[in-house]
Amino acid sequence: MPGSPDILQRVEAAYRLHFEVAPARASVSFLGLDPIEILRYPEGRLDHYLSLGMSRHPMSDPGEAMMAAEDGPRAELLLSAAGRPEPLWRNLAVLAAAPAVEGVVYQVGNRVDLGEPLCSGSRCTGGVLAAAALQPIAVPDLAAVHVLRVLPATQTELAWARVHGSEQLQQRWLTAGTDLTDLMRDPVELG
Repeated sequence: MPGSPDILQRVEAAYRLHFEVAPARASVSFLGLDPIEILRYPEGRLDHYLSLGMSRHPMSDPGEAMMAAEDGPRAELLLSAAGRPEPLWRNLAVLAAAPAVEGVVYQVGNRVDLGEPLCSGSRCTGGVLAAAALQPIAVPDLAAVHVLRVLPATQTELAWARVHGSEQLQQRWLTAGTDLTDLMRDPVELG
């Protein structure tokens, strides 16, 4: 059942169960790909943006096999932000499309970079992928869908993490009390 809509129905049902509200939604189409939807769930001062569509197909490294195994890893992305920054939903969809477009396999600790601000006025151009609070979503006969949280990072932070590692960057954020939901923040002190 390649690309079965049942996968996306299960993912969206898990989102609803977790956030307990109906989302606002936007859809982004890419040439040659199925659309990626971004669902926005409000929670207090934050909005949680989640991709829906990335898990339609398993992720695969093009160097490892010609065809992706149908039971290969599947994921969706979560980014939490304050202030409803624009056009965050579009840029999150671009990050969610990257595994299909570029043949990358997202996993905890990966760094992702758009090369442009995540939203207007932000210094953050990408982020570090971390485990989200949502449990993996079971799909019969296929690998579970993992929700990966995008921890927004500036270009300076991403460059530093390429040398020192994503875990070290996360430790710097923790030590400095960095608000990772503030997309307008300055980079953390890395000296």
